[in-house]
Amino acid sequence: MLKDARNPAAQSFELAVLRIKDPNTFEVVTANNIEQKFIEQDRNHVFGYLVEKLDNRVLQFTVTIEEKAGDRPVLEVTLTSKEQFLKMSEQYPLVKELKDRLRLELDY
Repeated sequence: MLKDARNPAAQSFELAVLRIKDPNTFEVVTANNIEQKFIEQDRNHVFGYLVEKLDNRVLQFTVTIEEKAGDRPVLEVTLTSKEQFLKMSEQYPLVKELKDRLRLELDY
């Protein structure tokens, strides 16, 4: 729902870990206070949606911060041109040799 609305809090909700405590209570765990603020900003909107969809008027949720990297999904980071070349030359040493033989200057 947040992605469809292009809401900037959507990424924070994706990265958050959900812990169900009991049938009426759950906890949203974030890695830092920035993600927590994004979630808190849209808390009422999301809460209203969940209460309606789950048909549970006594639903409660809390937002907490835990700075553990183990529970979080890993995001792929785009490599720069220089990093791409270095990685490629590590994997294929002949690429670096070819660059040196041709006396190429690479613009990073």
